[in-house]
Amino acid sequence: MSDALLLVGHGSRSEYADDVLPYYVDFFKGDFEEVVACYLEQEPCIEDALRLVKAQRVFVMPLLIAHGYHTRVTIPGALGIEASHGFAGGKEIFLLEPLGRSEHIVKIIKERIGEAKRTP
Repeated sequence: MSDALLLVGHGSRSEYADDVLPYYVDFFKGDFEEVVACYLEQEPCIEDALRLVKAQRVFVMPLLIAHGYHTRVTIPGALGIEASHGFAGGKEIFLLEPLGRSEHIVKIIKERIGEAKRTP
């Protein structure tokens, strides 16, 4: 069975946000047959990205900190599922938990604080 990873970012009009999802796509390419990025508020949208995926199983990772409207309504609706797991368009879809509470994120926050303290 072939697997794909669909990374869902919020999206931004800022040119500084354009390199984040491609970084993660490149990082995960060796772990899945397909790795695709899409956005909630810019193109490509979830529906379009999902149509491009040929894999039978799709793991959808919302790159969001916590559950909210997007993880409970927007993303499942765009995927055509009603819960964190379902079938749509001939694919088995797993909607993963958002980033949430993690010691790894705490470490990143501490790193950012350290960077700011070193800035003249």
